[in-house]
Amino acid sequence: MTTYAEPRADLAALTLEPAETALLDELLRDATQLPGPLEEMIQTQVFASFAGRLPARLRAGIESFRDTPPDHGLLVVRGLPVGDIPATPAAYGANVLGERHASSLLVALVAHPLGGLIGYEDEKSGALVHDVYPVSGDAAKPLNSGSTLFDFHTENVHHPVRPSHLGLLCLRADHDRQAATMVASVREAEPLLTAADRELLRTDRYRSRFPLSFTRGLAEDERPVTEPHPVLVDGPADSPGTRVRFNMHNTFGTDPQAQAALERLNRAMHTVHRAVRADRGDLLLVDNRIVVHGRSDFTPRYDGNDRWLRRFYPYPGELRADVLVRAGGRVLSKDSYARA
Repeated sequence: MTTYAEPRADLAALTLEPAETALLDELLRDATQLPGPLEEMIQTQVFASFAGRLPARLRAGIESFRDTPPDHGLLVVRGLPVGDIPATPAAYGANVLGERHASSLLVALVAHPLGGLIGYEDEKSGALVHDVYPVSGDAAKPLNSGSTLFDFHTENVHHPVRPSHLGLLCLRADHDRQAATMVASVREAEPLLTAADRELLRTDRYRSRFPLSFTRGLAEDERPVTEPHPVLVDGPADSPGTRVRFNMHNTFGTDPQAQAALERLNRAMHTVHRAVRADRGDLLLVDNRIVVHGRSDFTPRYDGNDRWLRRFYPYPGELRADVLVRAGGRVLSKDSYARA
C-alpha cells in the first residue's frame, strides 16, 4: 500500500511555554498521591479538581477542540512532560510504566475534559492507557505493534461504543524520525466524491471484521464480523455534519459497487491527509467521529530505543452498567457488543 498524494502541511500546534510545562510537572507530582486504581480515581471529584488545574491555555485548547473541532479534526500539543522513560519494551503486552507514571496521569488529565478514559476488556486486557511500540513478530501486520504502512481506519470500527477521540502521546520517536501519524477528515474528503458515492456510502452495504488487536490468537476465518452498517452517516442535530466509520484493513463492501465506493473514499482521504511526526512530549488528539488515521512505515531496530507512544480513548457521557466489566467502571465487557 502507498499513499496517493503528498500530505498537506497547514497545521498549527499548541506549544506550551516552559512555565506551563513546569506547572504540569508539579500537577503530575501531586497526582501521584491520589488513592485507588486509575479506573476509580478518574471518576472522583478530587480528580476533576486536578484536571481543573491544567494550564489554562492547554485546557482551553482541549475544550475548544471538543466543542468546535476544526475541519481537519486534529489537535497537536507540544512541550508536555512525560517523566522518566525506560527502554522501549520488546515483547507485546509489557507493562513497565504502571498507572502512577507521569505519562499515565497526564493522559488521564487530558482526557478528562473530553469525557474521561474508557477501555475494552478484549483489547490489551482492558487497560485504560495503551503502550504502542514495534514488536518484531508483528512487523508486517496492520497493528499498532507493526511497522509497515497502516492504512486509514476509524479506531475500534467494529464496536458499537467507539471512543469519541483518540489520543497519542509520544514518549520516544523512532530512530530515523520516519514514522508519521496520518490523519484525514471526512469533512475535507467528502466533497471530492460524487453524489452517487456519497449516497451509496450511507447505505447498510458494509461490514467490518473485528480488528486483530481484539482477536489475537484467532485465525482469519474465526474473526467475528459486524452486522451491516453504513460508512458515512449524518451527525445529530446538536453536532451536524458527516461522520465516518471504516477500516481499510477490515471494512468491506457487501457487493462490488459498495466496495468500489469505499476504495474511492479511501483515495479521497489520502488526497486530503496530513502527516505528523511526533517527538518526545508531543500529543496528538484526533476526533474519531470525523477523522480516520493511519501510520506510515518505519524501520525499528528492537534495541530499546524504538518509537513508543501511549494511546488512550476518551469517551463522553455515562456508560450503561450492563456493558461494563465492573459496575461504575470504565472498561467495556466482551459481552457489550450485543447489548450496547
